[in-house]
Amino acid sequence: MPPVKPPPVDLTKEKIQQLLSSADAAMQQNRLTTPADDNAFDRYKLVLALNPSNTLAIAGINRIVEKYLAWALDHAEGANLKKARYFVSLAEGIDPGHPNIKPVVNKINDQEDKVVSVFQLDATSVRNQSVDPTRFATIAARIQHHRAFITIRAPNDRSGRWLYQELNRQVDFRIEARFEISSNPSVSLTL
Repeated sequence: MPPVKPPPVDLTKEKIQQLLSSADAAMQQNRLTTPADDNAFDRYKLVLALNPSNTLAIAGINRIVEKYLAWALDHAEGANLKKARYFVSLAEGIDPGHPNIKPVVNKINDQEDKVVSVFQLDATSVRNQSVDPTRFATIAARIQHHRAFITIRAPNDRSGRWLYQELNRQVDFRIEARFEISSNPSVSLTL
């Protein structure tokens, strides 16, 4: 009796599974489109080259675009509009027709119209609570003039509270503020 041959192995299916697993691992580590030789997007594209209708790869690419757009919104709300536009451009590079790109761009444009000024502060001075008083006076004068809402970015809660108290002392109304933890301290004024 001749030996029984095992059924043929579908190497394409196996390769697709490996690529999808590898792409998901890259997504978990936020290696969305970089580095060039080790990112989720390239792996999803390889899956689509083997199977153009693979729904997992299509969904993975969509998740990459959505993640970039979420980061764009986060940066827009933090008044870092340059970085917000950068993340939109990455999303557009992947899927220029994605339906959420235009609403995100509109949100960034709205934020741009609202931001009056962003004052960068020295991280060491903020941490040591020793910011130059003339810097506070300049920022407070702009807050007073515009009656602006402010976003304080500081490395920790203590520093953020200190910045708020120092600025609040220099205006004749209670400043409305939002606080964010950031290694790059700043005060943003918004209309």
